[in-house]
Amino acid sequence: MKIIAAEEHFVMPPKPGAPAPKGLPPLEQGTMLGAPWLTNPACATDLDDVRIGIMDQDDVTMQVLSTPFGQVWTAEVAVQNCKEANDFLAAAIKRHPDRFAGFAAIPTAVPEACAPELERAVKELGFVGCLIGNRVNGTKFLDDPEFEDLLAACEKLDVPIYLHPGAPPAEITALCYSGFNDEMVSAYSRYGMGWHTDVGLHMLHMVMSGVFDRHPDLQMILGHWGELLPYYVDRFDTAMPKEFAGLKHDPSYYLRNNMYVTSSGIQSPECFEFCVKVLGADRIIYSADYPFASVEGADKLFNCPSISEEDREKFAHGNAERLFKL
Repeated sequence: MKIIAAEEHFVMPPKPGAPAPKGLPPLEQGTMLGAPWLTNPACATDLDDVRIGIMDQDDVTMQVLSTPFGQVWTAEVAVQNCKEANDFLAAAIKRHPDRFAGFAAIPTAVPEACAPELERAVKELGFVGCLIGNRVNGTKFLDDPEFEDLLAACEKLDVPIYLHPGAPPAEITALCYSGFNDEMVSAYSRYGMGWHTDVGLHMLHMVMSGVFDRHPDLQMILGHWGELLPYYVDRFDTAMPKEFAGLKHDPSYYLRNNMYVTSSGIQSPECFEFCVKVLGADRIIYSADYPFASVEGADKLFNCPSISEEDREKFAHGNAERLFKL
């Protein structure tokens, strides 16, 4: 079976003699124990023999690559760092065009630079979308007016936004996730629970603020089986009907028509089955979240007996090919 993994990451290798990059937290923060890169850093930085070899070993045909750090780069370095990361990725795609595609890093710390860098990445570098961290500039959602040009550019270029988790603001961590040792707080506030609820809230905020009435063709991608949203679609419609926010449709319409979800390292057949029932098989895409999560257990998804072969093919590669025009 052909497999396209849609949320796979890389880390820029350090330049010889260069100082540590500014605005970047230690990579270990917010990374699950057992992540492949912890024992093999080259799997994050080498986009040639090391990464290709691992993909061959795991039977992965293609990875859609991105750097997850665009949201933490400060304004003084964001534009240059995103440009360098995008150029680095473009060079790897040029070397391996049948194995890699790319999501652009976007300098959200400098809102006026976002749309131009997206256009450069799509038109000149051939990227298939962009990946943006959840807490834009620490606190803002993408429905903030300063990101309107970016949303319009994504819709015009017909490329999706992958809304990627990021650490919640310190105030939220203190309020909701404190009272434990540091390791537990880090896990609970991020990959254990916090960033799933946070990304889901972000997407729902975009829905309720009318983003998809203004941009009906804009497509979003959420990992981790939709960051909890598929489980509440009926609740959203009854508790927050379209009349409350002056929307054209009930919330579930936008979640089924403007959102794709990926597995993103959660190898759960039960989640797969549920999302197919709620969202439809055309809205679900495979991802492993490599190298911050392992592909181990993915065979349970590709061989899930309750999912038809046609729908498993859509999940494995068909939906990605259609959305990303691969």
